[in-house]
Amino acid sequence: MTNFNLADLLVRIKVAYRSHLVSIKVLKNKLTINFLFLLYKIGLLRSFHILSKENLILVYLKYKKNGKPLIYSIDLVSKPSKRVYWNLTMLSKHYKKYLLSTFYIISTSQGLITSNEALLNKNISGEVLCRIKL
Repeated sequence: MTNFNLADLLVRIKVAYRSHLVSIKVLKNKLTINFLFLLYKIGLLRSFHILSKENLILVYLKYKKNGKPLIYSIDLVSKPSKRVYWNLTMLSKHYKKYLLSTFYIISTSQGLITSNEALLNKNISGEVLCRIKL
Protein backbone atom coordinates (compact mmCIF):
# COMPACT_ATOMS: atom_id res chain seq x y z
CA MET A 1 0.00 0.00 0.00
CA THR A 2 1.44 3.37 -0.96
CA ASN A 3 0.86 6.51 1.03
CA PHE A 4 1.66 8.92 -1.81
CA ASN A 5 -1.98 8.78 -2.91
CA LEU A 6 -3.15 9.21 0.66
CA ALA A 7 -0.86 12.22 1.17
CA ASP A 8 -2.26 13.78 -2.01
CA LEU A 9 -5.82 13.20 -0.78
CA LEU A 10 -5.10 14.73 2.64
CA VAL A 11 -3.48 17.81 1.13
CA ARG A 12 -6.41 18.31 -1.25
CA ILE A 13 -8.87 18.05 1.66
CA LYS A 14 -6.85 20.54 3.75
CA VAL A 15 -6.65 23.09 0.95
CA ALA A 16 -10.33 22.67 0.10
CA TYR A 17 -11.39 23.31 3.70
CA ARG A 18 -9.15 26.38 3.92
CA SER A 19 -10.62 27.70 0.67
CA HIS A 20 -14.20 26.82 1.72
CA LEU A 21 -14.78 24.74 -1.41
CA VAL A 22 -17.93 22.65 -1.74
CA SER A 23 -16.33 19.78 -3.66
CA ILE A 24 -12.96 18.51 -4.84
CA LYS A 25 -11.72 15.92 -7.30
CA VAL A 26 -9.20 13.31 -6.16
CA LEU A 27 -7.43 10.46 -7.90
CA LYS A 28 -9.23 7.12 -7.81
CA ASN A 29 -7.63 4.05 -6.27
CA LYS A 30 -8.62 1.39 -3.78
CA LEU A 31 -7.08 3.10 -0.74
CA THR A 32 -8.73 6.42 -1.57
CA ILE A 33 -12.15 4.82 -1.99
CA ASN A 34 -11.85 2.95 1.33
CA PHE A 35 -10.60 6.08 3.11
CA LEU A 36 -13.40 8.24 1.75
CA PHE A 37 -15.99 5.59 2.61
CA LEU A 38 -14.71 5.54 6.20
CA LEU A 39 -14.90 9.34 6.46
CA TYR A 40 -18.42 9.22 5.00
CA LYS A 41 -19.46 6.50 7.44
CA ILE A 42 -18.18 8.58 10.37
CA GLY A 43 -20.07 11.62 9.07
CA LEU A 44 -17.15 13.86 8.07
CA LEU A 45 -18.06 13.99 4.36
CA ARG A 46 -21.36 14.88 2.72
CA SER A 47 -20.88 12.34 -0.08
CA PHE A 48 -18.56 11.17 -2.84
CA HIS A 49 -19.15 9.90 -6.37
CA ILE A 50 -16.86 7.89 -8.60
CA LEU A 51 -16.67 9.44 -12.05
CA SER A 52 -16.88 6.54 -14.50
CA LYS A 53 -15.29 8.17 -17.57
CA GLU A 54 -12.39 9.73 -15.66
CA ASN A 55 -10.01 8.22 -13.14
CA LEU A 56 -11.33 10.62 -10.48
CA ILE A 57 -13.63 10.78 -7.48
CA LEU A 58 -15.81 13.82 -6.77
CA VAL A 59 -15.87 14.48 -3.01
CA TYR A 60 -18.44 16.79 -1.37
CA LEU A 61 -17.16 18.33 1.85
CA LYS A 62 -19.24 18.92 4.95
CA TYR A 63 -19.26 22.10 7.03
CA LYS A 64 -20.80 23.13 10.35
CA LYS A 65 -23.84 25.41 10.37
CA ASN A 66 -21.67 28.47 11.04
CA GLY A 67 -19.57 27.69 7.93
CA LYS A 68 -16.53 26.31 9.73
CA PRO A 69 -15.07 22.99 8.58
CA LEU A 70 -15.87 19.80 10.50
CA ILE A 71 -12.24 18.71 10.37
CA TYR A 72 -9.91 21.08 12.25
CA SER A 73 -6.76 19.40 10.97
CA ILE A 74 -5.82 16.23 9.16
CA ASP A 75 -2.17 15.09 9.20
CA LEU A 76 -0.27 12.18 7.72
CA VAL A 77 1.39 10.00 10.38
CA SER A 78 2.83 7.05 8.47
CA LYS A 79 5.00 8.20 5.59
CA PRO A 80 6.43 6.16 2.72
CA SER A 81 9.92 6.58 4.18
CA LYS A 82 8.88 5.77 7.76
CA ARG A 83 5.96 3.47 8.51
CA VAL A 84 4.34 3.83 11.94
CA TYR A 85 2.80 0.73 13.53
CA TRP A 86 1.05 0.92 16.89
CA ASN A 87 -0.14 -1.88 19.10
CA LEU A 88 -3.11 -1.59 21.47
CA THR A 89 -0.96 -0.08 24.24
CA MET A 90 0.15 2.83 22.06
CA LEU A 91 -3.39 3.33 20.78
CA SER A 92 -4.76 3.47 24.32
CA LYS A 93 -2.10 6.03 25.38
CA HIS A 94 -3.09 8.36 22.56
CA TYR A 95 -6.79 7.69 23.18
CA LYS A 96 -6.45 8.89 26.78
CA LYS A 97 -4.23 11.82 25.79
CA TYR A 98 -6.56 13.41 23.25
CA LEU A 99 -9.93 11.98 24.35
CA LEU A 100 -12.64 12.23 21.70
CA SER A 101 -11.52 15.34 19.82
CA THR A 102 -8.76 13.45 17.98
CA PHE A 103 -8.71 10.03 16.40
CA TYR A 104 -6.50 8.07 14.04
CA ILE A 105 -7.22 6.11 10.86
CA ILE A 106 -5.55 2.71 11.06
CA SER A 107 -4.90 0.21 8.30
CA THR A 108 -5.43 -3.31 9.64
CA SER A 109 -5.82 -6.78 8.21
CA GLN A 110 -9.59 -6.18 8.37
CA GLY A 111 -9.43 -2.91 6.41
CA LEU A 112 -9.40 0.74 7.44
CA ILE A 113 -10.84 1.54 10.87
CA THR A 114 -10.69 4.39 13.38
CA SER A 115 -8.61 4.20 16.54
CA ASN A 116 -11.78 4.35 18.65
CA GLU A 117 -13.23 1.38 16.80
CA ALA A 118 -9.95 -0.54 17.11
CA LEU A 119 -9.83 -0.07 20.87
CA LEU A 120 -13.48 -0.43 21.77
CA ASN A 121 -14.79 -3.07 19.37
CA LYS A 122 -12.12 -4.92 17.44
CA ASN A 123 -9.06 -5.15 19.74
CA ILE A 124 -6.71 -5.05 16.74
CA SER A 125 -3.85 -2.76 15.76
CA GLY A 126 -1.93 -1.85 12.60
CA GLU A 127 -0.33 0.94 10.59
CA VAL A 128 -1.41 4.42 11.63
CA LEU A 129 -2.17 6.35 8.44
CA CYS A 130 -3.35 9.76 9.64
CA ARG A 131 -4.54 11.84 12.59
CA ILE A 132 -7.81 13.78 12.41
CA LYS A 133 -8.66 16.57 14.86
CA LEU A 134 -12.26 17.73 15.08
